[in-house]
Amino acid sequence: MALLREIYGDACCNLSHDLRHFPIQDQRLKKVSVPITSSPHHMELDVNSEPNAKYALMGLIKEISNIYAIAPEVSNINFKSDFKVMVLYEVHKAVDNIQHIIKWIVDRYSDVCKLVLCCEDDADIIEPVKNRFKTIQVDAPQTHEVVEVLMQIAKNENFDLSMNFAAKIATKSKQNLRKAIMALEACKAHNYPFSEEQPISVVWEEIVIEVATEILADPSFSRLLSIRGKFQMLLLDFVQPKLILQKLVEHLLERIEANLKRELYYWHAYYDRRLPPGIAALLKLEEFVAKFMSMCRKNSGNRQYV
Repeated sequence: MALLREIYGDACCNLSHDLRHFPIQDQRLKKVSVPITSSPHHMELDVNSEPNAKYALMGLIKEISNIYAIAPEVSNINFKSDFKVMVLYEVHKAVDNIQHIIKWIVDRYSDVCKLVLCCEDDADIIEPVKNRFKTIQVDAPQTHEVVEVLMQIAKNENFDLSMNFAAKIATKSKQNLRKAIMALEACKAHNYPFSEEQPISVVWEEIVIEVATEILADPSFSRLLSIRGKFQMLLLDFVQPKLILQKLVEHLLERIEANLKRELYYWHAYYDRRLPPGIAALLKLEEFVAKFMSMCRKNSGNRQYV
C-alpha cells in the first residue's frame, strides 16, 4: 500500500469489497463468484484461499487489457502509458498453474498491468516467475517496534496499557504485527483493565476466517458441527463473543452478494444484543450461523446443500 500511495496518492486507499462473477467453461457456460478488494487503481486477490482464483485472474486481466490497452494510432512519444496493479497474496501457497498464469500475464500484459506478489518465502515460487520480478525482502519488526505500535494504539484509543503487558503480547505474536494488534483487541474486549495473568489469544482471527470460508464454501447444516468446534475453541480461549461475531460478519460481508448484505446487517444487530458472555454464547453463535446459511441457501436456490 505504501508503494501504491507513492504512485497514485490517497486514491488507492479508497477500497471497496465486491463479489465478482467470472465465466468458466465446463461442459456448459457458467460463472463462479470470487471476492475482490479494489480501488480505482488496483485490485487485490488471495490466490491461495480462493479456489476459483485462476478464473478470477483470467477474467481480471481480460478486463484490464480491454480498458487500458493503447491503440497504436493514438500513441505518441509524449503519451504516458496507463496501467492497473494487481496485488496477489499468498502466492507461495498457490498451486503451480496459478504461478504459470502469473508468468503468462507478465509476458503478455506487462504494458497495461503490473503485478505485486506477496509471500512469506520465495522458496516455493517457481523460477520462471521469480526471475521476472524484483524481490524486496521486508523483515519482521523487532519486538520493541511492535511494543511501540501497541502503545501508540492504546494512546490513540485512550486506554491504559503497561509496557510489560504490551511486551508479552509482542512476544507471543512472534513479531507478527497484525496478530499482535488483533491480540490486543481481543484482550481488551475480554478483560479491561488488563491483568498481567490474563490469557493472550493470537490466532483467533485466523480461526474466524476459516469459519467464514467454511460457511461460504458449503452453507449446509452438516457443516455446523465443524464450525461449532471452532467457536468452542475461541470461547475457551477467552475471545469475547461479540468480537467473534463482529469479525465473522466483516469477513462474510466482503464475500457475499449485495442483496444479502442488508439482511446480514439486521441479523448481526439482532444477535449482538442477545449474546451472553463466555462459553454460554456458543448456542447463539451457532444459531446465527444457521440463520446465515439459510439465507445463502434461499438466495442461491441450489439444491445440492442438505
